[in-house]
Amino acid sequence: MPFADDCRELLNRNLLALPQDCQKAISDHLHHEQHHRDGFFELIVGRALQELGADIECEPDNLETNRRPDFVARFPERMIIVEAVSPVMDRELLAISDREAPMIKLVEENVPSGWVADIRALPNVGPDEPRRPLKAILRKKLHMPPPNRNDEEVEIRETFEQGDLRIILFPRSRHGLSVDTKIAFSNTMFHWPKDKAVLRGAVKRKYAQLRNLGDPTLVALNMSSMTSGREDLDQALFGITVSQRDHYGNEVGRYFQADGLFTGGRREEPTISGVLAFPEVGFSRCADPILWVHPRFEGDFPQALKALERRYAPDTGAEVSIEQAKRVDLLKNLRFVQRK
Repeated sequence: MPFADDCRELLNRNLLALPQDCQKAISDHLHHEQHHRDGFFELIVGRALQELGADIECEPDNLETNRRPDFVARFPERMIIVEAVSPVMDRELLAISDREAPMIKLVEENVPSGWVADIRALPNVGPDEPRRPLKAILRKKLHMPPPNRNDEEVEIRETFEQGDLRIILFPRSRHGLSVDTKIAFSNTMFHWPKDKAVLRGAVKRKYAQLRNLGDPTLVALNMSSMTSGREDLDQALFGITVSQRDHYGNEVGRYFQADGLFTGGRREEPTISGVLAFPEVGFSRCADPILWVHPRFEGDFPQALKALERRYAPDTGAEVSIEQAKRVDLLKNLRFVQRK
């Protein structure tokens, strides 16, 4: 497939841009399905550090400790140690999608000609449970002629032991949809889990690897997700903004509840100086990284990192402080795959 060829070319071209000590370790990860996601993200992190102006070294073994972080990045001003992590995001959403996929397929197979189904609810039928009752109901209730110009929406409802079935049928032509469209929305769209605990846990797991290394340390975080964004990582690392309301529901005040991973009673220099998060990572596009700065970090980052969007826990206010990026399209030289 042309897209697969372009993906391979992207990998090979950017691997060759890395120092030789980095190429083999990342290439080995890319060759194994279990580690491919980690390897791809490490490739992106390494190239991003290079595009920021750093000379990089992968898993160096000449540090004073016996730990081998993923990258040492030497900027003109100072050295930064970087550990990359790619947590599994959207786990709940993916589980729901996997569970409901066979039932969505059943609905799709029975949508009558000219109609499109908006699935609002599906029974929670397990993989080993019979779907015959659902099939029978779908065949019976979705057996209808093509719509005419005067037809309105049709609602299909049924209750099963495992939960409710609810489908809204509407004429396809009314919304200008293609003739191949059978399903407009799926039930998983209404499940919107947040991955704050996953983000927090991914960073926390890197404390042991980065402890007592002497230089500023960053966790490079792959936070690609369909459901989580900057605010979720704000909450995971810093805390949440709380709104105070009177008995009429009017907001009368706001304060910041500092209960994130980076907040606490200790005052010593933090083990992790910050999180360099990549909001979107893929073959077709990677968003510019964003730097979350630890509130107790008293050192100084290289100027190249200061050109990124930076986010800080509030000192006295109720909102996370944001410094906008001075540099954009950081990764354009990686030349991501353009879908044709």
